[in-house]
Amino acid sequence: MGSTYSHNHPLHKTECLICWEPIHLIDVVQCTRCNIELHAYCEEIYRGGKGYCKCPHCQQIGTLGN
Repeated sequence: MGSTYSHNHPLHKTECLICWEPIHLIDVVQCTRCNIELHAYCEEIYRGGKGYCKCPHCQQIGTLGN
């Protein structure tokens, strides 16, 4: 019962909202409000050195996490 994770065939197949490339589980950042997912490094670039995170989809501050 339940899902299993294989390093060769991850069950998690989604694309980054910013760059549209596939996301691997280790790279994912998700918005707790609207459930979009993006790469951690795309989020850092999008943040632009600000001291807080802001979802590129719903525009809420502080809703992104791993």
